[in-house]
Amino acid sequence: MAALKLLLDDAFDFDFSLIAIHCSLEDYRLAFMANKYAGLRLKSSKDVDFYIKKLKYSFASFKYDDQKNYQTFTLIANKYKLKQAQRLVTSDLFADSESEHYKTVNLIPEVKNADYLLKIESDNGKSPRLKLLAHLNQIPQIITAYEVEVSALKSKQNLIFE
Repeated sequence: MAALKLLLDDAFDFDFSLIAIHCSLEDYRLAFMANKYAGLRLKSSKDVDFYIKKLKYSFASFKYDDQKNYQTFTLIANKYKLKQAQRLVTSDLFADSESEHYKTVNLIPEVKNADYLLKIESDNGKSPRLKLLAHLNQIPQIITAYEVEVSALKSKQNLIFE
């Protein structure tokens, strides 16, 4: 009897656009400003959780499903600051002092300077990214917003969270 061999093709099609946003606004303020300037209707959604080496990293996210145009917009934080307590033992006056250090973890390390990412999924083949980029760059608090080439990212699987 002939052996049956199944091949698993690990090449996954990432059919979305990605915009990196550099700004110092809080996540809810950025969502509000994007709604105001770009005409989106982003609403708070469930945080995206990642577990790496028994540590939980939560990235805030906001989502808008445009059912009329078959598009989904997801604004997600790219940075998470993890507080680490460190106990220092020395033989001086201030012995046994504790200090806190923060470790920054990025959702997409290739664009580690970006504070937020806007993921655009479109089922109709049209992506409003150029128009959206123009609107986002008009927001005074945004330093810059630009499109990221998804196929060049090594950690693009982190953007599949549904």
